[in-house]
Amino acid sequence: MGNLIDLSKKAKIQLEKKQLLDVKAEIVFVIDTSYSMGSLYNNGTVQELVDRLLGIGMNMDTNKSIDVFSFSDRAKEIGRANEKNHMDYVESNRIVVNGGTNYAPVMKLILDKYASSKKGFFSGLFSSKNKKQEIPTFVFFITDGDNSDKSDATELVKESSNQPIFWQFVGIGNTNFSFLEKLDTMSGRFLDNANFFQVNDIASISDDELYSRLLNEFPTWLQQAKAKGVLQ
Repeated sequence: MGNLIDLSKKAKIQLEKKQLLDVKAEIVFVIDTSYSMGSLYNNGTVQELVDRLLGIGMNMDTNKSIDVFSFSDRAKEIGRANEKNHMDYVESNRIVVNGGTNYAPVMKLILDKYASSKKGFFSGLFSSKNKKQEIPTFVFFITDGDNSDKSDATELVKESSNQPIFWQFVGIGNTNFSFLEKLDTMSGRFLDNANFFQVNDIASISDDELYSRLLNEFPTWLQQAKAKGVLQ
């Protein structure tokens, strides 16, 4: 528990620097479970990420938690991580690696759950009667490799650019992440709703640096989302 308290304090410092202390959001952690991630599960890096991201969730999320999703070829909503269950979250939820890497299935799960239409993203995206969501959804999407469904993932990022959802992509390792770089900068979106950065060894960077980088572009998106009426 002490470690989580420390992480929460460190996250709060960075939130204050980014002028986000009073901002509430749904905090979502999307983690890669493809085969290539095996060593990061075995050495505890993924469990550490749950704890580190929960540091943000303790400050920003209305439930002081994070919603966790996993993906490889397919996608799954694992459930909420909080101060009571975080210490052995990966092991207790039997999160194991398998398969290849597709982004779109898990993105569809997230959009269907958090998009502003109560009927679900795909049935209500283009309805003018969509109810405005009061708080944004802040997605931390962490992967170590390239995906096999670039076209589908590209369309989902574009189509969700008028939704109160921000995608923060993080590439782990020295792989070429040119596709995620493209998602970060591509045109044809209502809002610039995605950011990307790469780290060779995420376990080796400090909590302060990680939080600073994770929160870097969200404030700008937040301002633009309010200016364009995506958020109230």
